[in-house]
Amino acid sequence: MRAMIYRSYGGPEALESVDLPRPSPGPGQALVRVIASSVNPVDWKLASGSLRLFMPITLPFVPGFDLAGDIVELGPGVPDYRVGDRVHARIATNGGSGASAEFALVGLDVMAKAPDGMDPAEAAGLPLAGLTALQGLRDQAGLRLEGASGRVLVVGASGGVGHIAVQIARAAGAEVVGVCSKRNLDFVSSLGAHAVIDYNAPDPYAGQARFDIVFDCIGPTPFRWLRRLARGGRYVTPMPGPGVFLRSFLNPVTSKQVRAVMLRSSASDLGILDRLVDAGKLRVAIDSRYALADLRSAWERSRSGRTVGKIVIDVGELETGPKSK
Repeated sequence: MRAMIYRSYGGPEALESVDLPRPSPGPGQALVRVIASSVNPVDWKLASGSLRLFMPITLPFVPGFDLAGDIVELGPGVPDYRVGDRVHARIATNGGSGASAEFALVGLDVMAKAPDGMDPAEAAGLPLAGLTALQGLRDQAGLRLEGASGRVLVVGASGGVGHIAVQIARAAGAEVVGVCSKRNLDFVSSLGAHAVIDYNAPDPYAGQARFDIVFDCIGPTPFRWLRRLARGGRYVTPMPGPGVFLRSFLNPVTSKQVRAVMLRSSASDLGILDRLVDAGKLRVAIDSRYALADLRSAWERSRSGRTVGKIVIDVGELETGPKSK
């Protein structure tokens, strides 16, 4: 099977196209023919070696944690799925079978059936970013998924995680304010944000009341945002730096909490996101699409920090189900 790998730590130049044996599913696994995958900043950060203490991998490594595709083979102990089912998943880091390949092994515990009619590109773009937004808002920020009240500020609201966080908070019932560049104001507004702030505007937060939640997709320091929080508010970020962890030690003795999002793959949480998609309350915006062989360019696009929504990698041809855009 075709796959992209890197044999040593480095930048996009370390990626190479190779032929690998097609893997076989074990207990609790499905072999998925990958139609689409997506790029996340963790892909190239992991390749750089900067995360090796927190996310150890074995080289050579097939990158990519998001995928959408069709099941072609089932291992023992995978009930409720059949060959041909369209699924999507955020796969584990240590399985040795990344999403930048024609086939990938996917565990039952991280896989869900993709919503009917959802484009494979959008289905591939949802898992990692969506789970990060959901778990950050619900588990770390304390947002109720139904009947939420209060004000939520999403910093980096046009990016992969941020644009999904805006929609989850809005669907929950919160008052949502997004922060982005001027060129993306209309996009963030279209996601349902009640107000959108251009971070380059003079005194951009003038007239804004304090927020119950600041969900910061840019990071890495919380200190500039603490004065924007109401008493009892929570600052949460999926991009933590040392300042986040140091300030979090004060959580037991201060009313303003600082917390990092530590993503965990979860089939049940992916199901929550899928139900929002089915209800028309959540969509995945596609920034750009690349062929698998052009993964280097996709990483460069991600490293630019100027993406609007998700970067998608087209891996395989669509054989059944909804047509790709």
